[in-house]
Amino acid sequence: MKGRNNPGDDKIRRKGSWKVFGSFFRKVKLSWGLIILSLVISIAYYGVVSFVPGSTAALYAGDFSMAAIMGLVINYLGTLVLSLATSISQLFASAKSVRSARNSVWKRMMGIRMDYYNENDPGKLLSAVTSDTEATISLLITVIISVPSMILYLFMCLTQVSMYNKKLLAVLFVLIPVYILYAIFMGRLQYRIGRNIQVRIGGLTGFLSERIRNLTLIKSFVTEKKEENAGIEASTRLYKANVQYQYISGFLTGFTFFTDAIATVLAVLWGCLLLQRQEINLEAWLAFFLFVPMINTVLRQISMMWGNIKELQGRASRLGAMMEAPQEDRRENGEKSVPQGDIVFDKVSFSYNQKKEILSGLDLVIPKGKMTAITGVSGSGKTTILKLMEQLYLPNEGRISAGGTDIEKINLDAWREKISYVNQDATTFGGTIRECLTYGIHRNVSDQELTDAVRQAGILDYIKEQPQGMDTPMAIWGNGMSGGQKQRMVIARELLKDADILLLDEPTSALDAETASGIIDTIYRRFKGKTIVTVSHELDFIARADKIVVLKQGRIIGSGSHESLMEQCPDYKELVEEQSYEEVYGA
Repeated sequence: MKGRNNPGDDKIRRKGSWKVFGSFFRKVKLSWGLIILSLVISIAYYGVVSFVPGSTAALYAGDFSMAAIMGLVINYLGTLVLSLATSISQLFASAKSVRSARNSVWKRMMGIRMDYYNENDPGKLLSAVTSDTEATISLLITVIISVPSMILYLFMCLTQVSMYNKKLLAVLFVLIPVYILYAIFMGRLQYRIGRNIQVRIGGLTGFLSERIRNLTLIKSFVTEKKEENAGIEASTRLYKANVQYQYISGFLTGFTFFTDAIATVLAVLWGCLLLQRQEINLEAWLAFFLFVPMINTVLRQISMMWGNIKELQGRASRLGAMMEAPQEDRRENGEKSVPQGDIVFDKVSFSYNQKKEILSGLDLVIPKGKMTAITGVSGSGKTTILKLMEQLYLPNEGRISAGGTDIEKINLDAWREKISYVNQDATTFGGTIRECLTYGIHRNVSDQELTDAVRQAGILDYIKEQPQGMDTPMAIWGNGMSGGQKQRMVIARELLKDADILLLDEPTSALDAETASGIIDTIYRRFKGKTIVTVSHELDFIARADKIVVLKQGRIIGSGSHESLMEQCPDYKELVEEQSYEEVYGA
């Protein structure tokens, strides 16, 4: 099992490579039906357009027959209708594909193993679902539809020109080296700038998300000006990347005028020469003169499309790397029935990203239906034990079992359904109070159940004071509620979930003594008979536990009751004395 949590083994080091690009292309879901329809319409459009110069040249050369006139009218009408149809179909294909791709990216993000986020800030990945996906998929669909259409269009134009005189084609190939050099140079440049823009967008999104969430902290430390300047700097970096992109756009405009001028001059000179030698007639020269700008345009667009492909490769590199990020093994075929019994850590070792070892050969028994309290100095591995129990991470070595069954053989969703988790942040989402209380509960919850739960958690009076009761909207992240109110709300949620295992991570550390005491009483009273594991420094909480485990540097240095540890574990006794245990308990 060694090394399962090393994202370095899974990290994509081939940033921008075709392999990453191909991975992204394969894993996102696109609206292929609309894309193929749009491609067919686009090919039909270019097919009709390719006949316009011939029809126009015949008319200019003096053919005013009804067939010639009607042919030209039909060509122009067909071009108009098919152009409109191409635009509309591509718009719908792009919109639906962006939606499907966003769903694919979001689903992928939800399944990524937690160790990936140790090295990749989730805040900065938010733009992957929003701007990255839209920009990448829109460009991808443009490439899929345009490239085959333009190549076929170029072939049809060259075929028609050659039917007049093959010598006419000679001058066109003078332009090809220019476009090849352009494609190579601009392709590399567009790749770098395209990726740079997406990274800058991600950085700005992550920065703003983090600062907005912590506005209270910013105001408390009077750092508004500092954060304002930092936000401006992040925005400036994005601005500079966009300016580089605009430089490219300006260069493209100049390049367009340059190649159009060269193509026109060459067409006039070469056509006049062949006309003077009587190798072509006037109609052929006129058709050739009309074909040249069309062929020049499509050559330029194809070379520019290579630049777009390289830009797409750059934009997709971050998404591709994320789509290849290691996924949680949900073990769909694993055991759906969670065994009852003690939870046992057998020689468990763990480190984040294969760096400093957090747990080392840990042997621990968490008795079923009892409260086990884990304490120790900061950094000793207490919270890591809870994360391993939830299987947010997997041990590098060793085994964790429940009722004698390795928990890694149990269906992941079934295992987590048996666990409730309460942390010191009292995490909630925006929505109504009812939605907050029933979050993650996959059954219908009656009003009576809600009332009973909030009463037992001590939050009923607060809810009654709200204008819409249970249906009162809550601010995002629970802003506007006190720490105690949020914590009681979370306790009520876990009462409704009624899971077999309750994990508590410093649930009272941010609360005043009176509020903390009330929550502790609620936990002991309402969750009696459940398997409870609490991580805490609050000794008035852990001293009442059935079993206390003392950690130091990832190893157990003491285990037993409060009384026995006071006598046998100096580190525990020191922790007690530091918190004036005698004053709290009057002992």
